[in-house]
Amino acid sequence: MLAIWVLWHLAFGALSTFWPEVGANAVGWSAEGGWSDPLLAMSTQYGMVMVLLAGMYAFMLLEPLRYLGLIWVAVGEQALGILYAFYIYANMGQITPTQLGVQAAVNVIIMLVFVLLWSGLKGQTGQAKAA
Repeated sequence: MLAIWVLWHLAFGALSTFWPEVGANAVGWSAEGGWSDPLLAMSTQYGMVMVLLAGMYAFMLLEPLRYLGLIWVAVGEQALGILYAFYIYANMGQITPTQLGVQAAVNVIIMLVFVLLWSGLKGQTGQAKAA
């Protein structure tokens, strides 16, 4: 799971940073809605954050028990992703209600997966300390 997450953040972060229109098209946003300078700037900034998060998730992948608490950063990122999508929908009209709903559903599922991952690994940290 974390390996996929590292690759996703690295790839989509690079697209959003260096080729924001290509990255946006890859997830269903279209230029027909009108690419505004503020939207491109936000996409580029978020892309840089995603590249940094890819590095953090790579550390987690290498030593998951040591960096277990960082899973909450992933959960928070997904929650902020829902708010970010709603902001783009409400203030910029760049996504449809369906796209907003799909993104929110996907983000909630990912949050649940990370919470379950945390729960499973948390049990292992207790076993490691007892040994």
